[in-house]
Amino acid sequence: MSDVSVERLELLLRGDAPRDPAEARRAAVLDGLRAGTLQAPPALRARVLAAGPAPRSPRRRLAFALVPAAVAAAVVAAVVHGVSSSGTGPTPVPVASPPAPAPFERAAPQSSAGNAGAGAAAAPQHALATPSIADNGTRLQHTDASLEIQVADADHVSAATSQATRIATSLGGYAQSVHYDSGAGGGSAELDLRVPAQNVRTAIARLSALGTVVSQSLSEQDLQALFTAQTNRIAELRRRVAALSKAVASPSLPDAQRVLLQLQLSEARRSLSQSLNARKGTVAQAADANVSVMLETKPRASAVPPHRGRLGRMIHSAAGFLALEGTIVLYALVVLSPLLVIAAAAWWIARLRRRREERRLLAA
Repeated sequence: MSDVSVERLELLLRGDAPRDPAEARRAAVLDGLRAGTLQAPPALRARVLAAGPAPRSPRRRLAFALVPAAVAAAVVAAVVHGVSSSGTGPTPVPVASPPAPAPFERAAPQSSAGNAGAGAAAAPQHALATPSIADNGTRLQHTDASLEIQVADADHVSAATSQATRIATSLGGYAQSVHYDSGAGGGSAELDLRVPAQNVRTAIARLSALGTVVSQSLSEQDLQALFTAQTNRIAELRRRVAALSKAVASPSLPDAQRVLLQLQLSEARRSLSQSLNARKGTVAQAADANVSVMLETKPRASAVPPHRGRLGRMIHSAAGFLALEGTIVLYALVVLSPLLVIAAAAWWIARLRRRREERRLLAA
């Protein structure tokens, strides 16, 4: 067939008429191949039918063996993890309740609020001693006090809030602000009180009786130096106002210079008024003391977790490790599920095709 090209063979296969005797002979051969059928010998057909389907590899048995082995390996890993992590357990440390703060004691007055805070920080908590009001009326001082008081429940918070405002009023003061919150935890209240400086110790003693004092602080700021400087500034401005007033009243003063001195006189009077107001503020700041009160309910005792022995810790750790492994496996199945579905569908189609080919072969 070397004298016939491949293209002509393809045309003859498609049914094209031969052009010469050589192509006629090729066409006859092709017609014979189309008409012929391959028949298996009867003996071979009998043997295939008797043998049945060809034996397959034991994949199912392998899968049934691998699944229990994987589960057993996971359980063994969890047990090993539980044993290794339960060797040393946390030692429960008893939590001691904070000691009650010491009452206000007499001490030398601090020169500023910062020094008072530094002294309180340096002292031990169980020996906290806050300064009291100095009984020296010759110096101006501003006092800041704060109290944190615990009461039984929300009803006591409300009653203590009303009682605290009455205490401030009875001592000649007032409540600057009151914030009450009746929350789910029991309620709380924050009060900002103003009382005369000479009555601050009495106010603190009465407020402390409203409940259990958790914390307390008292600081004094010396205002005497500021008051003295303001007084000297006022005296200097008064002398300047007097001198400028006398100079402006002189009849021999030129008009241009008189206008300049009048401007200076107005500025001096304005500065004098500002200094007088500032000194009044300093005196008022020393006259009243700020008392901040925080009222809250007693905290509920937190439940102490039960102490586990070594066996309990081992079981708890192993269960947690198994849960972690199950989570990882579930996540892997969720991520790989589309690929598993596609692979199963491809395997099923290939199996159907192989069975069809086997039936066709056996039928032939």
